[in-house]
Amino acid sequence: MLAVLLVMIVGFATGQGCSDAGVCSAGSMDFLQTEQTTSSKLKVSFEQTFGLGEKFVLIGQSTATIGYQLFRNTQLQLRAPFIFTIGNLGSTTGVGDMIFSVTQAVFSGQKQGMSLLLGTRLKSNNSDFKYNGKPLPMAYQSSLGTYDILSGIFYYWKKWDFYVAYQHPFNRNKNQYLHPAEETDNNKLYYESAQLKRGDDLYIRFQRSFVIKAKNSIKATLLGIYRMQQDRIIKNGEDIFLTGSNGITINIGVTYIQNFKTGKSLEYSLSFPIIDRKYRADGLTRNLVLGVRFEL
Repeated sequence: MLAVLLVMIVGFATGQGCSDAGVCSAGSMDFLQTEQTTSSKLKVSFEQTFGLGEKFVLIGQSTATIGYQLFRNTQLQLRAPFIFTIGNLGSTTGVGDMIFSVTQAVFSGQKQGMSLLLGTRLKSNNSDFKYNGKPLPMAYQSSLGTYDILSGIFYYWKKWDFYVAYQHPFNRNKNQYLHPAEETDNNKLYYESAQLKRGDDLYIRFQRSFVIKAKNSIKATLLGIYRMQQDRIIKNGEDIFLTGSNGITINIGVTYIQNFKTGKSLEYSLSFPIIDRKYRADGLTRNLVLGVRFEL
């Protein structure tokens, strides 16, 4: 049986960061146990995060997520964000990339369950925002500018869960940012990203739940993201491999979940990197991210 879904983790990373990469920001596996907790086939959630990106760019993301349980163990989900950024090069606002996923549980129960995953990230623009006529780096873009395919497998056992996923981007984006010849202030020199071609990503996540009250809990998360190939840009007409753009990012995070008798829930999340890649042209850098999520 083929299962499709994408895990949601609010992350912030000085490295790649899982706040908007794709596989780890697309939905929730909690539907595996939905049958035991609610009869509703439709789930709607709203999430607000604030993060500090490269050069401490303030990045705000407002996300609406709609999930529909099509069959007993099959769920469709659409995640649509709106993003604004403010930094020392200017500010931007725009619709972010939508992530669509389908999910089917292989098996599920009170103590353990497993699903396979498949989905896609749909670009909302070409990552070519400008400010005062000047190209902006990826830290200011609302889209990664590519279509991506996402797949993975999820398994939970009692209060533990384990998630492995793979993300492949197609083609290059149309970003045009290179270091301006006239700029000498290092605080205004960002990672170059002109016509960026990202490498593939492999995600491995471990998570543990702790019940603290009858209806409240805490989740502790350890997430590893491995950029499998070096990223590439076009500079002076040449295809340039970005040294240090591949490798590992490790994030840790914590989420407090408050459940209500009505079936609604409220989540507060915090996470940060402990290891990151040296060159991060994709704009996914996060020094800090705080998130709030409300599920109807």
